Amino acid sequence: MVDDDTNIVDEILWSSKRSVGALTDRLEQLQSGALSPEARTLADRFPDALPDSMAALSDPQWPELDDDENAILSVASARLAKRGVASSAADPDRRLDMLSGATSELRTAWGTSESRCVEWAGLFLPDADLDGQRDEIPSALAEAESIAAAAASLGLQAPEHLPSEQEWDALHTHARGVIELAERLDSAEQATRFLAQQHVPTLSLLVGPLGAAKMVTLAGGRERLARMPSGSLQVLGASGAMAAHRRGAPPPKHSPILFSLPQVSRSPRWVRGKIARYLAGKCSIAVRVDHFNGEPWGDEQIDEINQECQKIKDRFPKPPKRR
Repeated sequence: MVDDDTNIVDEILWSSKRSVGALTDRLEQLQSGALSPEARTLADRFPDALPDSMAALSDPQWPELDDDENAILSVASARLAKRGVASSAADPDRRLDMLSGATSELRTAWGTSESRCVEWAGLFLPDADLDGQRDEIPSALAEAESIAAAAASLGLQAPEHLPSEQEWDALHTHARGVIELAERLDSAEQATRFLAQQHVPTLSLLVGPLGAAKMVTLAGGRERLARMPSGSLQVLGASGAMAAHRRGAPPPKHSPILFSLPQVSRSPRWVRGKIARYLAGKCSIAVRVDHFNGEPWGDEQIDEINQECQKIKDRFPKPPKRR
């Protein structure tokens, strides 16, 4: 117990058996904000006193610890940190963050590698339809024993110029890497969908599980997303556009996540902002339903939202006149 000048007025020492396990449990209890038995006794003794978890003492060395106590404190602190790391595995927000980040990284890596693979194959297979056969080219190269065999599997003429053995090995290995990246990306997306549908089922139904996972990650967790104003949610993830807005550009009308929804992306440009604002409000309600244990929405509510989006488009069939 300390006074207003941080001078110690009264104290009760921890008198029970001291061990690493007991100290770890005690530190975990204090970390959660609970009072120790000694603190509760002092609170009863001084009813006008107020607990202050951030208080500082005038004597930073109080209480003095001997070598054994310092050793126990060091081991208990390390054990408490390990408990915290282990308990984070039970946090769906942290797991969604990892899955969403892994999915984004894999998608970027796959897109770059796939484009390189298709362009590389196009050097030796000039009659290939690089757009129409784009999905088939990496598989054909990965499964073939030579560039000629790959051309045959694609229904193309044998190449006039053949790569060297070393170059073919490099191209063949690169194509197999593209296939492997695609499989890893699909696995990460499936895991993200499964976890998002458990953690934010209503929001996942509204914007899709991948979009819901991205929203939760960008907001820093489901609770922060649930407490976020719909206006902030509308532009969540549009950091580049917001930076440009601070330099004088017009404010963004929607985030990339909302734009990925067909209700927004397939609408005329002059109503996209209105639809995005409406959907942001519904997303805000949906995540609050999920976080505060409300009744999850069903297809009926989603159909009503889609119908309202169509009504917004019908109310503004033509772009506004420029002033």
